Amino acid sequence: MKKLISIILIVGLVLTICACGSDRGFSIEGKWKNVGDYTWGQAQAGAIVIFNGTNCNFFSPSDTYAFYKDGDNYKLDCTSMLFSDTLSFTVKIIDNDNIEIYNGKNCLEMKRVD
Repeated sequence: MKKLISIILIVGLVLTICACGSDRGFSIEGKWKNVGDYTWGQAQAGAIVIFNGTNCNFFSPSDTYAFYKDGDNYKLDCTSMLFSDTLSFTVKIIDNDNIEIYNGKNCLEMKRVD
């Protein structure tokens, strides 16, 4: 039993280290307002989407997400509790307070508000 607990702790530590890698360079955590014309889910025009490190309200109030760098691109994988699917988006960093989230050609324009 101790060996199993040790393995679980080591795997958790490795995953945490990978998720918090120093090469990330940009943090999506915080409050973002949809300032563009395109909308989907709860990211309606003028709505606030909050990324708290684990959960967000992108599609439903209790979505989980992963934000990471993939080569030269940033990715956002969001799993909705309502849809039970994980959707992957490309995130273009304009500057520290402005991002564009792409789903194909569709683009959400987001501005940091906190």
